[in-house]
Amino acid sequence: MYTRGMMDSFTKIIWQESLNNQLQMEGWSHIPMVSTRPLSIPPDTSREVEVLIMSLFYKNNLLNSFVHQYDSRIVPSPLCVCGAEEQSAIHLLTNCDMVGTIRTEKLVYLLLLCNSARSSEELSHDAVSILNCSRDKKFVQLCREVVEIEDLNLRRKITLRRRT
Repeated sequence: MYTRGMMDSFTKIIWQESLNNQLQMEGWSHIPMVSTRPLSIPPDTSREVEVLIMSLFYKNNLLNSFVHQYDSRIVPSPLCVCGAEEQSAIHLLTNCDMVGTIRTEKLVYLLLLCNSARSSEELSHDAVSILNCSRDKKFVQLCREVVEIEDLNLRRKITLRRRT
């Protein structure tokens, strides 16, 4: 008889091997780690904030760098409100001056830990590094704190138009 733990382990092994093969054939250098554990989003999180947290884990999100690529009429500049660089998830979590040094240092530490990296230069600058930390309760809580910073003026929703 197979236990639930055995089935979870087997599922993760098969899933990871399949994902590795597919993404390596597509030329990816950093492969996300699979997990059967649910995300640790606190139960008192509003749906709006939950969507913002989840958008940090994926390339297609509500941040300026992505929306600007899709439609520059909606977002004329990909820059963050801090003005330092493009507003991407990795920027918000590791480099944005508006997030605060202590919070940024904690996020970088957890990103390094989750990705078995020795320095921030080893982190991939796409959503994979962040996705690999998505099951860490402390990381998700810090992400929640970041998306709740009002001065960042993060987009809560968007109405996309068809390209003509």
